[in-house]
Amino acid sequence: MTTTKTDRTVFHVAARDGKWIVTRERHPDGEYDAFETRDEAVERARGEARQQLPSQVKVHRPDGSLDSEFTLG
Repeated sequence: MTTTKTDRTVFHVAARDGKWIVTRERHPDGEYDAFETRDEAVERARGEARQQLPSQVKVHRPDGSLDSEFTLG
């Protein structure tokens, strides 16, 4: 039997209140610092993701739709 559950740690980069926020999926304490630019937030998310393989980073547009994603490990 094949299972669809993933053990990946998933990070999201999304705009909120004029800042870019990095959050960790399914973790209430998973919010990291707010960043001035999207690039800074993506860099932080990728750094966190590299430390928690296998992982994924999902980058959202300001309207909340998915822009891109990176899978590591």
